[in-house]
Amino acid sequence: MNFESVNKEDTIIDFLNQYPCYKSDIWYGNEMEISKESSRPLSRSRNKIDFSFCKNCYTKNEIKYYFGKNLNDSLYSVITVFEGKAHHLRRMLKFLDKNYPNIKTILEIPKEELMLKYTNYLVECGIKVKSVNKYSRTAVTPAVSLMSTFYNYIYDVFDQIPEWEKDIWDGNKLPIELNYTNTSTKKLKFTKVNQRYRRLVKKYLYTRVVELKNLTFSIGFRYLHELSIFLNFLNNNYPGLSIKDIERRHIVAYLAFIKNKMILDKKTRQKIKATNVYVSSNLTIVRKFLTDIKILDWEEASAQHIEALFLPNDNPHRTKSQSFDNPKYIPDYIWDQVLENIHLIGDKYVPIILIMEGSGFRGSDVLGLKIYCLERDNKGDYWLVGDQRKVKYKNHKVPISGELAKVIMSQQEICKQFSTPENNPEGYLFVSYRGPRKGKPQTTATLSKVLNDFAKKANIRDVNGEIYRFKNHGFRHRYGVTLINNGMNIVHVQRLMAHASPEMTLAYAKIHDQTLKEAYFKAKSKGGVKFDMEGALVKTNIDEQAIENDLELEWIRHNYDSIRMDHGMCIKSTKMKCEYAEKVIEPPCIVNNCRSFHVDSSFIDYYKSQIAALEKDIQIYDRNGHVRSLEFANKKIQNYRKILNEINDNGHISGIPKNRREYVGEEREKSVQ
Repeated sequence: MNFESVNKEDTIIDFLNQYPCYKSDIWYGNEMEISKESSRPLSRSRNKIDFSFCKNCYTKNEIKYYFGKNLNDSLYSVITVFEGKAHHLRRMLKFLDKNYPNIKTILEIPKEELMLKYTNYLVECGIKVKSVNKYSRTAVTPAVSLMSTFYNYIYDVFDQIPEWEKDIWDGNKLPIELNYTNTSTKKLKFTKVNQRYRRLVKKYLYTRVVELKNLTFSIGFRYLHELSIFLNFLNNNYPGLSIKDIERRHIVAYLAFIKNKMILDKKTRQKIKATNVYVSSNLTIVRKFLTDIKILDWEEASAQHIEALFLPNDNPHRTKSQSFDNPKYIPDYIWDQVLENIHLIGDKYVPIILIMEGSGFRGSDVLGLKIYCLERDNKGDYWLVGDQRKVKYKNHKVPISGELAKVIMSQQEICKQFSTPENNPEGYLFVSYRGPRKGKPQTTATLSKVLNDFAKKANIRDVNGEIYRFKNHGFRHRYGVTLINNGMNIVHVQRLMAHASPEMTLAYAKIHDQTLKEAYFKAKSKGGVKFDMEGALVKTNIDEQAIENDLELEWIRHNYDSIRMDHGMCIKSTKMKCEYAEKVIEPPCIVNNCRSFHVDSSFIDYYKSQIAALEKDIQIYDRNGHVRSLEFANKKIQNYRKILNEINDNGHISGIPKNRREYVGEEREKSVQ
């Protein structure tokens, strides 16, 4: 490989001359300008790095450049370098001096050779080279990884080979848009594909990811993984076979192989036989690959028609995911717990959570918002503007409340204050100003962890008494369910949420129907009271009263939300005129002993709160001599107490659901500050 064209040595010398503190053979961490950004001073015993014993000035300068650049770019902190990596560095320099005293660049050594020798050297020195995590996966220790990351950094900075010719592609070096909010690696590794087919897979993914842009880089990982299984199978079982000579018998053999493949169960971490979902996903990608290269008319394409290679029953039937028809949304009682304890979430995550709940944007799209994402129309209403990456919608707009707009404006001010062209070149609203993700937004995985750590800390529990398990997408589902519950047309909900098809939107409508059904059966099981012909309260249930009023029970069930009021239910058809609707005395159904009025124990909270408020009013009326108001309030409180005495507290639920926009104003602003 030729690295001379980029004047590597001159670049390094220029950098060291520009920053004399890195040019010196002895570094004192607390004396460096960059140490001012550190959270604390360095320990006295770890304030010094000595390069003077290293004889090879070329490798020494490369290492100085590596650490100096990472410190300047805020990818490493002074504490990370001096207290975390320095003791591994001394050992690494000794190894290079001993084994490669005359090299002019670390890149002269093939990485595989370098890492093998260095690992053996560490073992001889009694240094641990591997660790095992809680999932029984092995990983190299920091002592080993320092050499690897140093080598990769120098290679990435000075390498001039076109990215698509390499066996490992760095997404940052390809002319594509990356989604920085996911945590998957930004490198595609073709090393698992055998040499016979590797170039073809590179050509295919480059065509789709870079040229046609009809496949995202992250989905490219899946394609690469599944195609490597298929192509390695062909290479192992039919060594001389080219893709254009594939026949049905080869596909049949592969079907037997993939259906009996052992895979890792993510939940149990045990090996299990391939599921229908796994097999179907693999075959879909394999078939798509063979179809595409035939459509593109590549010379490698199969001579046979795709329909002759794959039959309809080859792909096993995939049962629709349970989460598709029953999306896990965040119900009101969980959201209320979130708001009550929101001060326990880290300050920078509060606005993210509020925006997810109040806009319906996917978590990744909220994290990918730009600073200037807020618009205001000529009526003074606010709109949130951002990309919907999954469906490739640019500048999608949704209306938001003024309170949520204040949260966003507060975050905008914070972002403008701390952002520079160096630490936030893309202008993200939620950005990392330092560290390995400098200039990139927060990740969805980090957000998920923060939420679930918060659930434990705040003791947020579900209906079964278990600690609630948050999923980022649950906020989006909550938004959709709320819109449907509030009566918005399904077509409008689909457009507002940028759903590619109406199927997902319909799932929210199913939740709405199920919610009404459950609420109806709860009301039915509780029983209740009504007024009889003499105006006395008597025991009844919702079904009995409906039949008495000539109403179909099915109609009652499907219109449960419309018959429910703050203080009870109206068991009267909407087609019938209410003779008490125009009465000014409130509530008219109680004052006039309406026989269509029904109340059960779910309204206990309402009546208790009304009685408490009336008692305060009575004191004021009595003190100020407002006789008529006092009489009216006493009469009202008597009616409420009469109802409260007749209903019981079994199966109690709150009668007045909290509004999803209730948490506004000062509390939100305090959380953001």
